[in-house]
Amino acid sequence: MISLFLVFLKIGFFAFGGGYGALSLIQDEIVYVNQWLDLETFI
Repeated sequence: MISLFLVFLKIGFFAFGGGYGALSLIQDEIVYVNQWLDLETFI
């Protein structure tokens, strides 16, 4: 649970422009870095 918080905290620091601006950062962290979901599930 802490790792999920830290991922979104980091995204919050770097994301500008609302949800659309953060979407690529969220995808990178969830799909490629942490591998919590695969790309098909994320989309």
